[in-house]
Amino acid sequence: MLRHGKCLWFAVAALASGAIAASEAPEVLSCIVAKLDSLHRVTDVPHPMADSTAALCGPVYNTNIHEGSPFGPAYCHVYVTTEAKEPMASGEGHYPAGAVIVKAKLESKESRDPVLYTVMRKMEKGYDAEHGDWEYAVLDGPNKRVLSRGRIDSCIECHTQYASTDYVTRAYVKPK
Repeated sequence: MLRHGKCLWFAVAALASGAIAASEAPEVLSCIVAKLDSLHRVTDVPHPMADSTAALCGPVYNTNIHEGSPFGPAYCHVYVTTEAKEPMASGEGHYPAGAVIVKAKLESKESRDPVLYTVMRKMEKGYDAEHGDWEYAVLDGPNKRVLSRGRIDSCIECHTQYASTDYVTRAYVKPK
């Protein structure tokens, strides 16, 4: 319990101060994912993921993503920090530095425990201007351990099509 308390304090303090930078320890992302209850959940029910998206959002087992996933369909819940709530809801404007979007990937609609998390974190201007200054990360579900982070090619490749909404898909946002 003490570890989670320190983790929450560290993550909240880092987010609030805008002190999150590309060079900080990966534990900050693990702390954010560990406290999803403190974020705003965008999805009411698990959102079905396209096979190609499910394959790209995590370890790739089949290099032909259009053949579908050998594990069946995948679903996700999406969470955002307070800074990301308005741009996500409206689909307009740009996300401020420090905004975080977490996609919790589920094996089925009934799953409670994510098998994987993918994270987008808006960095300061200049981090990766060509791709909206987003840092991407992949964390394993059970341990919330960072598997990879930074300018991940497969993430950039997919999110480039969403340049008009600051590189963020809104497929799971219910229309108003």
